[in-house]
Amino acid sequence: MNKARQSTKLKMLQILRGAMIIFAVFVALFPLIWVLLASFKSEGDLMRIPPVVLFRPNLRNYAVVFREGFFFYFRNSLVVTFSSVTLSIMLGVPSAFGLSRFSIQGKRGIMLFVLSVRFMPYIVFALPLFFIMVKLGLVGTRGGLLFVYIIINLPIIIWLMRAFFDGIPQDIDEAAAIDGASQFRIFWQVVLPCALPGVATITILSLIFAWNEYLFALILSGRYAQTLTVGLTRFLGGMETAVRWGLLSAWSIAVIAPVVIMALLVNKHLRKGFTSEIAQ
Repeated sequence: MNKARQSTKLKMLQILRGAMIIFAVFVALFPLIWVLLASFKSEGDLMRIPPVVLFRPNLRNYAVVFREGFFFYFRNSLVVTFSSVTLSIMLGVPSAFGLSRFSIQGKRGIMLFVLSVRFMPYIVFALPLFFIMVKLGLVGTRGGLLFVYIIINLPIIIWLMRAFFDGIPQDIDEAAAIDGASQFRIFWQVVLPCALPGVATITILSLIFAWNEYLFALILSGRYAQTLTVGLTRFLGGMETAVRWGLLSAWSIAVIAPVVIMALLVNKHLRKGFTSEIAQ
């Protein structure tokens, strides 16, 4: 009898846990689903109260968005994002390897400084970086945004990759050194392949940050280097015009879609990076 009761309680707990997971997923995805549906609605369907669930979808909002300079902003975002992430990885991963494998005086202080730079509010850097970019003549250029994104991405890349490298036994370094491998070859051919899940993780995190970043893009991009997040503000309206919700939704989905596709492409490595013992 007790076993039957325990089995019933266990089943109830499993059902409750499943219901809570479904509810949490629904709450998390509801805004995205709402925006996705709104992007296919006409203005009349968008303004109806209560909101229309069943409607005739159309691509008018996407057609207007693509005609109103979407690809100009998309090109800027693409260049700045992939350039900054590539350079950040090239600088950050070897730095993390050095901090993990070599005896460096003040290593703990360096790591604390690296982490503190990443955790400080971005607005703290906004004014100093703006004046620096003005002096360098980089305001309103992709190079200015590229420089800033590298500065902001590097700390998290170094911190996370150092944790991955720390989790890889140094015995393999010593074995490779005994076989005559140079330090560069040990890093490139022995240790780095073991840390690929970590590289995938920091790459997608850096891509998401650079692609979605708004504050520095608004301040530093000027007129000719504006990214997709800045272009989104064109549909927010103003004193004389209302918010164009359909176009705003379509632009938002077009911004989100590339990041989702990239995450799905590296999903295998991303899961390994978040769950492997190396990351811990």
